[in-house]
Amino acid sequence: MYTPFLTGKNVDLCPLDAPDLDLLKKGYNDPDVRDAMFMYFPLNEKEVEQKIENMAKYEHAVQMMIVNKAEKKNVGHIALVRPDWVSRMMTFYIVLLDKSAWGKGLGSEATAMMVDYGFRMLNLNRIQLHVNAENEAAKAVYLKIGFRHEGTLRQAMYKNGRYYDFWLMGLLADDYLKRSS
Repeated sequence: MYTPFLTGKNVDLCPLDAPDLDLLKKGYNDPDVRDAMFMYFPLNEKEVEQKIENMAKYEHAVQMMIVNKAEKKNVGHIALVRPDWVSRMMTFYIVLLDKSAWGKGLGSEATAMMVDYGFRMLNLNRIQLHVNAENEAAKAVYLKIGFRHEGTLRQAMYKNGRYYDFWLMGLLADDYLKRSS
């Protein structure tokens, strides 16, 4: 069922529902998506369901589906995970599971919406993320929104015969709210 929780110009963010498991299973097993996300093992429907439940249960995630409004079609999964309520900090997560949505700005808009929600509704002080240091498109989106490169996790992930550096990026509420006023 199409139930927007956050609405934007081109995307809505909707709560996850049972019918979303098919897209999640298909997307998380797609070779290109897996490669971009550094995912190594196949996931069947039960394992995808367990992954989503674990995010909710153990990471206390705020997770939603990204819906392309023009097509009323789910295209991705977005979340704020691992809350630290004392420090008012969460970690940002996004994956566009439908490759037809890549490069159209939908992920950028969804990211901006989730960041805004985190600061304005959840009263977070900090949102952080990890991104492949070679993913120039993602880094450009995060920098445009206001994230800063705070450090490099050297050889943090292994894929296809080599190690990759990852950037730690962070955004503080004060910086974000000044920029968006």
